[in-house]
Amino acid sequence: MKRISWIPLPLLLAGLGACHLIDQRDFNPEAGKPPVVKKAAAPAAAGPGALLTISYANGDPAYAHELAASVTRALTAKPNVLFSVQTLVPLEGNADAQAAALQAAAGTGREVAEAIVTDGADQGQIELAVRADPEVKAKVVRIFVQ
Repeated sequence: MKRISWIPLPLLLAGLGACHLIDQRDFNPEAGKPPVVKKAAAPAAAGPGALLTISYANGDPAYAHELAASVTRALTAKPNVLFSVQTLVPLEGNADAQAAALQAAAGTGREVAEAIVTDGADQGQIELAVRADPEVKAKVVRIFVQ
């Protein structure tokens, strides 16, 4: 009969103590850790600001002179410039009140667009937009150029 040596058994048991079961952490050291909440990035700048902002917070403003100078400057820099006239109203009241405010704002936007035409632009160089904006406190007309 063969004699079995028990000497390798302690070595085998010592070697098994250094082993571990394979799990997801063997492939991804971050596995099982709670997620790290990151702060949201600041919003990117929307590009150049408005050519002119007309605020109606204190009634009807006198904007004709400043508008004429701005339109002339824009047309001199780029004769085929597009004027984007955006009229914003506060988001308040019920649906009927909001509709009336948007209707009045559309008229205000048309008046500003007509003044731009009077100052030398073509009608085809003007685009109009009217919308409610929760961030404005009073009716505002912003004129952007492209």
